Amino acid sequence: MRSFAAVLIIVALSLVLAALLAYPVWELIGVLREQPIHRVMHRIAMLVAALGFVWLFRRWRIFNRHGLGFGLPRNAFWRQLVAGVATGALLILPLIGALYALEIRVPRAGLDLTLAPVIKLVSIGLVTGLVVATIEEVFFRGILFTAVRRESGVAHAVVLPSLLYAALHFLGGRLQLPAEQIEWSSGLTVLATLFAKFAQPAAIADSFMALLAVGMLLALVRIRTRGIAACIGLHAAWVCVIAVVRDTTVLQDSPTSWLVGAYDGVLGWGAVAWMTWLAMMTVTYAIVSRAARLRSSDGLEGGQRA
Repeated sequence: MRSFAAVLIIVALSLVLAALLAYPVWELIGVLREQPIHRVMHRIAMLVAALGFVWLFRRWRIFNRHGLGFGLPRNAFWRQLVAGVATGALLILPLIGALYALEIRVPRAGLDLTLAPVIKLVSIGLVTGLVVATIEEVFFRGILFTAVRRESGVAHAVVLPSLLYAALHFLGGRLQLPAEQIEWSSGLTVLATLFAKFAQPAAIADSFMALLAVGMLLALVRIRTRGIAACIGLHAAWVCVIAVVRDTTVLQDSPTSWLVGAYDGVLGWGAVAWMTWLAMMTVTYAIVSRAARLRSSDGLEGGQRA
């Protein structure tokens, strides 16, 4: 647990330092271009956290290809990535189909479904998905998974990074103030607003649990495939499909609207159930295939002894 605690400490220190530096940095860059102070603070926090993580993981000697999850040969990595994208798109389609069938999401009025706009929409979604997935998977299912598993075992490596992964999606704070009202304490005010969504846990519980289920499923895929290539592919496909769905449909009041949450209008209790079922199937398949390999190896050894 010490490795995970160290990561949490770096996150906390990065946020506090960013809050203290937000005002002077905002003043400095304001000479070139005016920026909202919350954006300045967020960028500082990400930079400080990135530097802290590089230092920490180098010290632990896991800041390498295998620690980051890139230990597979190049050809195998690309095969798993492509397979992950295709599989991810297929796996999320039943969930999206259910949202359509239950009329939770309906097509947007005036929607243009000709070939060119559709290709553009999917392409942008896929590129965005690959960028987001690569960054998040390298950290959560890559190096953080490696650090926690090395110290605390596989179960902790599946659960703890997934909890952090889900929680960070709900951090966010904006401070819309005129430039003349921004002062030294404004960064601390932004820091306080970062956690505003956690003041009403019931409002985010469904989306939080859905993201937790997604994180745990991806961690199981990481174990099964011995790398993050498939995780990146799955994650990218889900981001792409959700982006396309949000751009082409709108939420509609329905007796089953409780199945989606307020986070993105797609993830919710329905996604929790679907991702949990997929995770159970992944674990079941791993257990059955491992038992089959053990029986096969026992049979070979028995034949050799005979």
